[in-house]
Amino acid sequence: AGLHVVHHAGESAGPASIRESVTLGRAERIGHGIRILDDPALLAWVRDRGIALEVCPSSNVALGLVPSLAAHPLPALRAAGLAVTVSTDIPNLTGRTLSTELAAVRDTFGYTDADLAALNHTAIDASFAPEQTKLRLHAETAGWLG
Repeated sequence: AGLHVVHHAGESAGPASIRESVTLGRAERIGHGIRILDDPALLAWVRDRGIALEVCPSSNVALGLVPSLAAHPLPALRAAGLAVTVSTDIPNLTGRTLSTELAAVRDTFGYTDADLAALNHTAIDASFAPEQTKLRLHAETAGWLG
């Protein structure tokens, strides 16, 4: 019917929830997915298909799934070559907008502007926006980076 599919998986539930989401559920993106690191074969399968993970670090901390922002697996997910975006999930609980989430990630992990731009490019590629919109957003991100 032309609808896109995104499942929340691999946050409080383990990698089996991710596997089910991408196989039976035909997910095109995964909301969270941080537990994918527990299953190297699944990680490779998701990475090879370019299925993006919408990672919400402050949400994961607020819900007690990760003890602190510094302990969040975001750097490991990126190092594994996964398509990772930074998102917000429960801003009313965390008090974070996307801008403040990105600032927290930058400060916590020592990310550069180039790292933040790379995360944004991944988010653009993973979006369901029309191609012309994606091209414009990529250009704006490149322009921001200079």
